[in-house]
Amino acid sequence: AAILKLRDEGKLNLDDPIEKYLPGIKNQKLTKDGPSISIRHCMNHLAGFPEDNPWGDRQLADSEEDLIQLIGKTLSFSNTPGVSYEYSNLGFAILGYIIHKVSGLPYNEYIQKNILRPIGMQHTTYEYSEVKPAWLAQGYRFIDGAWKIEPLLADGIYGAMGGMITSIDEFSQYVSLH
Repeated sequence: AAILKLRDEGKLNLDDPIEKYLPGIKNQKLTKDGPSISIRHCMNHLAGFPEDNPWGDRQLADSEEDLIQLIGKTLSFSNTPGVSYEYSNLGFAILGYIIHKVSGLPYNEYIQKNILRPIGMQHTTYEYSEVKPAWLAQGYRFIDGAWKIEPLLADGIYGAMGGMITSIDEFSQYVSLH
């Protein structure tokens, strides 16, 4: 929604290559003659990145600097951009970074200010420490034959993949927007 809002405001084009915002990815391709990855590719899980669940979930607290460092290394690709759908949290972290670069606000602040608050989502956040403990669902993981608490991670650039923390009442407002 934030990317589309920025597009509607004339601040970006869905077919912009992501290297316009992240120059470090410019020469990273599966093939030398492959197309550049576009914003649209990231939005539609067509960037050519390999499926990265549950890896992406464990990167939630990574900073923008962590993302830039990752992109500065050699990335893995499973497909040429635009050829095949493959779910990618990395693509959405990149979109979060682009939201920041284009709007001047971190993705979470931009979304709260321009999408969530205007439709009445006053308690929705991306940072678990801002939520009253009694209102926060705790996750568990089955390890070595027992259920263990899964530690919550702070909001970082990978929160752009879907790290919004909300109630069903407020989420219904988001669904109604769409």
